[in-house]
Parts: sequence; structure tokens; C-alpha cells
Amino acid sequence: MSQRRADMLNRRARFLHQRRKDRSTLPCLENGGTQVYSYWKRGEGLVVSVHLDTGEVPGDLISPDGTIPVRITVNGDCVFGVD
Repeated sequence: MSQRRADMLNRRARFLHQRRKDRSTLPCLENGGTQVYSYWKRGEGLVVSVHLDTGEVPGDLISPDGTIPVRITVNGDCVFGVD
């Protein structure tokens, strides 16, 4: 992916907050057809959940084997990576 394509996807990202009337919704960042939820849960602390199966990921972001490259970092250190 080119840096230009990455910049365009990042500019189009949107944040969806938890709705007061619908407590089943959780804070979510939508970017490039993916959804990343980040929320606090009693007994678990901070929960981060990545959903790549939304059906809206553009084809050019999907590898030939059908996977999506992912790298997850915590405080700048990679804790998970798949190409």
C-alpha cells in the first residue's frame, strides 16, 4: 500500500461513541472497513477488540491469501504482528 493510500484511509477514519440510550454499543474506530473497539470492562480492565470481518474492507487491503496484515503495539512495542 502506498503512503498516499494509507493517508487517505486514515483521514476517512471515524469514531463511534457509546450511545447513552443503547448501552450495547461500545466505542469504536472504523478505518478502512475494519472496526477496533476499545472500552473498559469491570473485572477485565481495558479491552481492545479488532474486527476485520466487516465485509467492507477494500480488496487492495487484503493479501492474496485472504488475510489482512495486522500489527498491534502497546507503548510502541509490537505485541502481535502478522503479514
